[in-house]
Amino acid sequence: MYKRLIKATKYMDKLDQRPIDEEGEFKLRRIVAFSNRSTILFASLYLSYSSSTFLSSVIVGKPPYQIYNPVFEWGNSTRNFIVQSAIEYVMIDFHCVQQALLDAYPVIYIMIIRTHLHILSRRISKLGNEKKLNKDERYEELVQCVLDHKNIMHPVISGTMFVQFLIIGIILGVTTIHIVLFANFFATVASLFYVASILAETFPCSYMANSLMDDSDQLSLAIFHSKWRNEEPRYKQVVVFFLQHTQKTLVLTAMKIFPITMNSNINVVKFAFSVYTLISQMDLGQKLKNSVSD
Repeated sequence: MYKRLIKATKYMDKLDQRPIDEEGEFKLRRIVAFSNRSTILFASLYLSYSSSTFLSSVIVGKPPYQIYNPVFEWGNSTRNFIVQSAIEYVMIDFHCVQQALLDAYPVIYIMIIRTHLHILSRRISKLGNEKKLNKDERYEELVQCVLDHKNIMHPVISGTMFVQFLIIGIILGVTTIHIVLFANFFATVASLFYVASILAETFPCSYMANSLMDDSDQLSLAIFHSKWRNEEPRYKQVVVFFLQHTQKTLVLTAMKIFPITMNSNINVVKFAFSVYTLISQMDLGQKLKNSVSD
């Protein structure tokens, strides 16, 4: 979806060119700060997993992932063990930072949409009280608000979130099996950091999607209370059209299969426990444990 994401930034640039009051500028500056904090928080959480995995493995005397190294054998000396562990730690840290960027952009994207919806609601609310504009200028401003609302509604995260929800459910089920059957104390702690990192991939986005639904409902209320009753007929016609269009709650979906909401995030956890229960009922857990022991 990278090409569609880049295409969406063109619509965002158009929205940034609209006249914005001081409160609107404050909202935009705040969303920039929020975006930076989100990326840092995602990276910090994922790096906590890599650090806990690194420490738990080094304590038991093994590299974190025991990747095959054709240059030297890590078990031959302490020096080789340290070098091997450092190489693997740097590799997983690079992957964690990359994953943080991938998981932060849906949250940032939804928050940008929410901010522009808030600014659009303020513009519409103030439009009926704008005495400096004549009837034609207010009509053109209303039409521009309709076009801006159309530019805002360009979600590009549908496919990304569908893949995330599907894979995360399976991963949580497998991780639960690992914790119950195979992990020691240190591996359990590292796995819990991993579970927290996995849940962080979908929870913020689901929360923002729920908030976006509330914001879209507030937009229709702002249109209705925008003092349009004394305007000319063509202005009222556009208001009615705009109001009908915005009364439908904006719901982000994952490949148009299920909505992205907090309930969907809870269902992912339920799906993970279903995977664990299914394997337990099939008595595969004990067989796997016995095969590893053999």
